[in-house]
Amino acid sequence: MKKYVALPALALAGGVGGFLARRWQLASAYVPETGLFTHGAPATLVLMGLLGLAAAVFLLMVLPIKEGPEDFLPAFHSPETGQITILTAAGLLMMAAGALGLWSGLDSLSLWRTHPDQYQMSTLAAQVVAALLCLPAGGGILLMGRMAYRGELNDWACRLASLPALAGLVWLFSAHLKNGTEPVLMKYGIRLAAALFLTLAHYYTAGFLFGRACRQRAMFFSLLGGALGLLSLADRPDLFTASALLAYSLSALNFAKALLRSTFGPPWPKRLEGRMPPAEEEHADGA
Repeated sequence: MKKYVALPALALAGGVGGFLARRWQLASAYVPETGLFTHGAPATLVLMGLLGLAAAVFLLMVLPIKEGPEDFLPAFHSPETGQITILTAAGLLMMAAGALGLWSGLDSLSLWRTHPDQYQMSTLAAQVVAALLCLPAGGGILLMGRMAYRGELNDWACRLASLPALAGLVWLFSAHLKNGTEPVLMKYGIRLAAALFLTLAHYYTAGFLFGRACRQRAMFFSLLGGALGLLSLADRPDLFTASALLAYSLSALNFAKALLRSTFGPPWPKRLEGRMPPAEEEHADGA
């Protein structure tokens, strides 16, 4: 199987396999009475082994890559409707995550006013800021997908391209504040790692628009981040976190597939390239 198909498929399979292993671990190795995980449980060993194997495979596959496109359009252009469809879904999910996060944050704020000693204002503020940033970040993913589909740069897409990484950074900070006092790292460590890797994936993806192309890092963080994001859904997080994980994972895996295709795959057929009219022609027809 070709690399640009095999590696995203492996990331997807790793995410699904990790999801099942995590559910197994929570059902068989977690002790609710103590809040601890059973030491040396088979489910934990399988989960850690799966994550280690996926990370090693992705690292070994992307490290030898020395040449490839340096700019956004040559790297991520895809005239197929599948990529823009999934990126559109990811962008809308990101906006939905922002709306859900704001709703949850405002609800928590009212509880804080009633019981200020039970809630940290910094945690609530970080969650609200992360949710607010998810709204334009979703628009950024939508416009980046449209830009990659059309094969032409867009001013607004370039301006919003860095916002998914910025929103991810604040989301990571918010998650750390929310779980920082939890002594059992296994409870939240995988979700925290997913937020970190997905943030880095979108940071290095946006770097192609600003002369900071790092193909190896973009591929590695996108593939492993996508797998970790899907795996983290097994923890049954709140609606904001679940929507953000799914949106970031879909976006990262699709950008990884496009970058792998531009690096290893053959040129796109001309029949696909001519299917979408340039923006100026579209505007002229509308006029």
